[in-house]
Amino acid sequence: MPALEKHTCSNFKELMGVIETFQEAHKTSWYRGVGNSTYGLSPSIFRHTKKKSIEQIQEMENELASVFEQRSPPFVAQTFDGEWEQMFFMQHYGIPTRLLDWTESPFIALYFALSSCDRTNAGKPKNDAAFWMLDPAAWNRGALKDISYDGGILNPNREQVKSYSPKGDLAERKNLPVMIYGTHNSPRIVAQRGMFSLFGKSVDPMEKSYKGGGFDAGVLQQVIIPKADRDNIATSLFRKGISDSTIYPDLHGLSLELKRSFGFTQ
Repeated sequence: MPALEKHTCSNFKELMGVIETFQEAHKTSWYRGVGNSTYGLSPSIFRHTKKKSIEQIQEMENELASVFEQRSPPFVAQTFDGEWEQMFFMQHYGIPTRLLDWTESPFIALYFALSSCDRTNAGKPKNDAAFWMLDPAAWNRGALKDISYDGGILNPNREQVKSYSPKGDLAERKNLPVMIYGTHNSPRIVAQRGMFSLFGKSVDPMEKSYKGGGFDAGVLQQVIIPKADRDNIATSLFRKGISDSTIYPDLHGLSLELKRSFGFTQ
């Protein structure tokens, strides 16, 4: 069983060194940033406070999709080409799904790790942040070891993903999450270069599944960014051209960037 490799980085240069080492060791790399290092790699629908079993979660997922189909038409100009496209669209507008966002850009993931931050009354960050690195192709080979999968990143049309479909048979669904490309049906998905973990029957976070065995060592790694160093690293990131308006190419992003530029921390 591989142990989860962890790093701690206190400045931008250290962090870039860890990223480059990971990239040199892995042909493909994905990244995810979270504002609190204690949060696990679980999709939003698994975080419900009362519904914890996969059967309860599946029922809730179906109900959410049904209500969305009924109530979204006044707000959505496009029509969805099947259940997968609707699922990706729902994910990017904050509706709970079995998807977990990743990006090919370490800078974008770092933005999310540093910008999502609870602060004290004095404006200081309360928590360490976490920055995750993943080899998605190697993960898929481990997750689908039972069918001797030897390919790379999947897409929703592949046979290996069929059992994971939103309206698929839960009894046929694979246990572990798989890494997939999404449909780029929103400007935000394109700007953030989004890709996803699609979870199966197991409700365990990815890091627990990884430590359970079946994966190559180093496929999933975590970087801790101490709370005392968050703002300095965020300043370095901004100087690299990664800002709120590049992540959110709309008025919301411009609003966030203006607030930050004028010293508003909340």
